[in-house]
Amino acid sequence: MKKKLLCVLLGISMIGTMSGCSSKSSKKEETVPKEESILPDKYEKQHREVREPVYRTAATAFAGGDGSESSPYEISSAEELQYLSDLLADKDDRISEYRKKNYILTADISLNDTSDYANWSENGPEYDWRPIGTEATFCGVFDGNGHTIRGLYMNADMEDDNTTDAKKNGGLFADVIDGTIKDLNMTEVYLELSGDALYTGAVAGSASKTEITDCTVDGLIIGYDGYYGGIAGSASGTIEGCEFAGTIRAAKNLDNDQAAQTYIGGIAGDFASVVLVIEDEKEAENFKGIVNCVNKGSVEVVKGSHSAQAAGGIAGMNSAKIANCQNEGTVKAEAGLSEEENQEGTASLSVGGIAGTFVIAVKGEDGAIRECTNTGTVSADVANAGGIAGEINLSDSRYQMTIENCQNSGSVFSANHYYAGIVADAGIKGDSTVTITGCTNETDFTEGEGAGIVHHLVQQNGSMEILDSVNHGLINSSGQNAAGILCYVANMGDNWKLKVENCENTANIIATDHVGGILCFTAFYKSEDGNANTSFEMKNCKNSGNLSVSTTNGYVGGILGVDGFMKTKTKISDCENSGDISFTKAWVMSEEDLKTEDEKGKKEDAEIFTLSVMGGGIVGRIGEAVLLSVDADKSDAKEINKKDALVTISNCKSTGTLNYEEPQMGEGVTEEEYQKAKEEKWKASMGGILGDCSCRDGYSVNFKNCTYRAERGLGNTDLPDIE
Repeated sequence: MKKKLLCVLLGISMIGTMSGCSSKSSKKEETVPKEESILPDKYEKQHREVREPVYRTAATAFAGGDGSESSPYEISSAEELQYLSDLLADKDDRISEYRKKNYILTADISLNDTSDYANWSENGPEYDWRPIGTEATFCGVFDGNGHTIRGLYMNADMEDDNTTDAKKNGGLFADVIDGTIKDLNMTEVYLELSGDALYTGAVAGSASKTEITDCTVDGLIIGYDGYYGGIAGSASGTIEGCEFAGTIRAAKNLDNDQAAQTYIGGIAGDFASVVLVIEDEKEAENFKGIVNCVNKGSVEVVKGSHSAQAAGGIAGMNSAKIANCQNEGTVKAEAGLSEEENQEGTASLSVGGIAGTFVIAVKGEDGAIRECTNTGTVSADVANAGGIAGEINLSDSRYQMTIENCQNSGSVFSANHYYAGIVADAGIKGDSTVTITGCTNETDFTEGEGAGIVHHLVQQNGSMEILDSVNHGLINSSGQNAAGILCYVANMGDNWKLKVENCENTANIIATDHVGGILCFTAFYKSEDGNANTSFEMKNCKNSGNLSVSTTNGYVGGILGVDGFMKTKTKISDCENSGDISFTKAWVMSEEDLKTEDEKGKKEDAEIFTLSVMGGGIVGRIGEAVLLSVDADKSDAKEINKKDALVTISNCKSTGTLNYEEPQMGEGVTEEEYQKAKEEKWKASMGGILGDCSCRDGYSVNFKNCTYRAERGLGNTDLPDIE
């Protein structure tokens, strides 16, 4: 994560030092401090041999107009478009008056013969394209007027010695600030930039506090290091009503151990807060973020983290606002490694249907993804994968982060890492709030280690709230843990709060070891001084799915599987489970289980820990030693039904059944040995409300107004039952 956050800082530094379109911008840029480079001293960029560019002979004037708002310059041919490019490529005139003018297309334009487009990666067309604004930043209005630009070709390897003064960006426009580009279609685009390239997008490489509206792109964009997007490489401001239907590919493939600093997205490689370049936050409110955009194309990573840091259907990295967007296409990350190497997995790459990574790390604004939908395919072999976001991270305490009313009904899968319907991996370092609310997963997850809404959460600070969210998709996990809403929590700081409220799971869930209908596993590590300001609350949650594990030593809870390693005040209230809870695998006792040989080959009784099935209609297990046998849990009966308990379970109801398989006698085991082991080394703790509690050393539980179907409310028969 550190590498990703530093990369965000580098991108923001670049935005802060871009040449603007006003004297104020120029004055401001003198005071912007340079961020220290995040790249290692010997960071290697991939260079390629490419042909010398051949540019079309430009016209000497536009077809008409005077560049004013009422009479924009008219562009009707490829030569006239080249003329605009030439005007803003003059090193001696970087404040050209043409950069602020108004332009309009009056005809479709073909920049190249596209009859051999499929072979352009090997044999390029006649003309290369020089982006508009390589020297003088474009600050005007470019109206496509519904017309189409066809056959834009740029295949370049950027190096400091051959592009010292020019912006290392690719696209129709190189650099846009305070500009507007609208109503433009681009098809059969080919962009491939390597070396020291920074930003590449079909419409604009970089677009700061700019409005890009109603644009469509179809083509192929290939990147190595930097930011690559179907519409814009890096942007802030507004991108509205745009659509991408081509392919974006992160193709860096060097034989080294370095992670590529590359972000790719169907609409934008990176979308940042406009507040970074606008001091007046009220003025910033005039910009909408990315809204009403669709990705129908393919966003591809060819060699895992060696090729990219993040890939998203809409944005590779988002640190601002995305709303009402949809991914209908494919976001795919392949490691390109051997099967043995693939098994290691990596968290340094994240892929998502809307955003690969959603990060709030420095000065900006509250970040949000709202009303977005993934109906496409999000897949990876060694990366976090989320239907909405692969990863979210809040590090700046000044801002909040929200994912609201988002839905996944597409295919999501990661073979060797976490995946989830909404967010695969969430982290909170800042003392602020992340809220995921009104979100739904409709998709079945039948392999790997998936979760309905969020898979992994790590909090060092701040608050996490998951509200009003629902999982309808079957989860059949090959991993240890599975849950309908939130799978795994590891909270390691002393100042955090976690709330899960009004959430529901309606689907069956299966895992190897532990299952929770709403939340599976919590690991709340104790504060060193015991004065942590932490709290955990689950309220008004419902599970109606059947829950099962194929183990002889696991935990299952209708609402919460395991609440462990905690000294955190916990409240579980007004929750209901109607699903059945089952342990489907019996312990088949073998001679190897029960006997061992001494040095002389004599068989004697083996020292084995007690196997236990722990299932509760509401909670499977509470206590510190959740990863150990029940042999380690010498609970104090006084900690059960304690008035001022650490954990309170109140107004909860469970009507589901509790099921498990009795141990079986295997080969080489006598009836006497079988009965002895069953009596001494196996235990069933199945309760209508709570399966078992390791209640000692400050761990305690209280029950209020709970009802259940089972014989006992607390499954462990060595402890008092619910009063």
